[in-house]
Amino acid sequence: MLMYNKYNKNDNWETPIEYLKKIEPYIPKDLKINDPFYMNGNVKQTWNKIGRDITHEDKDFFTIEKNDKKEIYVTNPPYSILNKVLEKLFVLDKPFVLLIPITKIALVKTQRILKGKDHLQLIPSPIYIGFINPKGERTRCPSQYFCYLCYKLFLKKDLLYL
Repeated sequence: MLMYNKYNKNDNWETPIEYLKKIEPYIPKDLKINDPFYMNGNVKQTWNKIGRDITHEDKDFFTIEKNDKKEIYVTNPPYSILNKVLEKLFVLDKPFVLLIPITKIALVKTQRILKGKDHLQLIPSPIYIGFINPKGERTRCPSQYFCYLCYKLFLKKDLLYL
């Protein structure tokens, strides 16, 4: 009989500034950045160091209503609920940039959500550094490769290498 280890999902990881610096030049200056996944709230200060003020509130992302604000969602979302996040983002119909494991876009359930969507673009991350755990400790390296999944960013290419 096969035994499976009990998997403990931990979606609480802070994004290092290096990942944000790489994508920031591609985020239109006329759009306010909204990072709806709070964790410890540190990402607001991290974006401030780059020179961008963002909306970052400790609220339930799934209660956000569609609005006319000129904003873009830029976040490192909880991967265990990525499909739910994508579905909500497409309902909101705002531009977004998600830092996600590149393998996530290959999952059949995720493909069903993305298939047929116009204005999707992908930027493989040229960075391979660890994330920051809730104790403030950076991991040595990430467990996988990452990409920026972009929607309505209107980059010059659909697959962009930095």
